[in-house]
Amino acid sequence: MRQLSFDSGYTTASLRERVYGRPEYGQRGLLIYTAAGDAEGTLGGLVRQGEAPHFAETLVRMLEAAAWCSADPLCAEHTGQGFGNLNRAACHACTLLPETSCQTGNTLLDRALVVGSARVPGYFTDVLTASREYAAAIAQG
Repeated sequence: MRQLSFDSGYTTASLRERVYGRPEYGQRGLLIYTAAGDAEGTLGGLVRQGEAPHFAETLVRMLEAAAWCSADPLCAEHTGQGFGNLNRAACHACTLLPETSCQTGNTLLDRALVVGSARVPGYFTDVLTASREYAAAIAQG
């Protein structure tokens, strides 16, 4: 959400999200939308971020940003924080969104589960590793 906010021109408070899933059919989806189109940003900018070349770039930038937190190692190694101690590696410095943006009120978040840590393999670890290897190959010529 934060990366899409940067790329589309909307504030994170004006963006909303819905997560859909039917894992038994291999179907998953994410809808990010805004209820107000004004001078803050353009809906076209948000829509453009979902198109093929832009979405991959946004995803890689999001993963790179999520790989570290200014509160690490405390954030990444936390055993429970937030409402009802339902979050792990998620704090206001790295993951939490304005309450109006998150459908579940910023619960059940874990940044380490997404990007990985020393003890937890992340869901997107392979994507992050491939992105870094590609960037290193480009830098070396």
